[in-house]
Amino acid sequence: MNTINEYCKFILISPKLEDKLLPPPEDLLDIKDSTFEIPTTPVRDSSIAISDKKSKIPRLEHLHLPINRGIALHHFANHELMATEIFAWALLKFQSIPDKSRQDLFSSLREEQKHLKLYLERMQELGIGFGERPLNGIFWKYIHFMSSFEKFSAIMSLSFEGANLDYATIYQKTFSEYGDYKTAEIMEIVFLDELKHVKRGLKILQKRENQSVSEWDYFLSLLDHPFTPRRAKGYFFIPDTRRKVGFTEDFISKLAEYQDEFSNRKKEVIPEGLKSWGIYTG
Repeated sequence: MNTINEYCKFILISPKLEDKLLPPPEDLLDIKDSTFEIPTTPVRDSSIAISDKKSKIPRLEHLHLPINRGIALHHFANHELMATEIFAWALLKFQSIPDKSRQDLFSSLREEQKHLKLYLERMQELGIGFGERPLNGIFWKYIHFMSSFEKFSAIMSLSFEGANLDYATIYQKTFSEYGDYKTAEIMEIVFLDELKHVKRGLKILQKRENQSVSEWDYFLSLLDHPFTPRRAKGYFFIPDTRRKVGFTEDFISKLAEYQDEFSNRKKEVIPEGLKSWGIYTG
């Protein structure tokens, strides 16, 4: 493999998990090729195949049990594998975007690999192997909505990764509350990287051609129903995480208040001692 395109195609068409985690060779060239074939779905071994079966993540109050913490990490690892593949797909699809944007995508891909490795190692210590529970394909469900780099950024960076700012914070604090500081440290690493990823998405909003349109309205214009801003926040919304990214207060308040027909968010019990996070539960 000599180019970023070749490396990304390798990630998508290789069925083995260890291949999808293979670090990129040094000094890969970014030779753009608009005729490069783009796989529409990732190839995976049966042991890590995408499934239509559902797997529920344990409730926060049940995370005092090590096996439940392992199951929670299995959910997160599933998302990291999909993100690794999706960023590889995006690098193949968006050949004409600025070089800096492609480097940002490539950096995000490598950081998703890092997160997945951290989760896999910790899961093993907690007694669960990757693929022991169903793996959903939620990110791949929406690739037909990612027809432009701007729409891709709105869905992946601003929505899915934006929501993970909430989830990484919630679970970092919950794991700490139950004395699992090793897992909490992993969540903190993920959170800090997600801040960078969401900032990369925010740049797309800030560089919008029509500056008379608000960041929020431009964001809405990039989403196609049934994908809505509900995907851009966790079941608890933590506004301060978006302030760290640099969103306007108008954007933050509109996201906090956003509700639609899909907004029956999961009801969770906040563990004692964690009720001063600055969360929005409206």
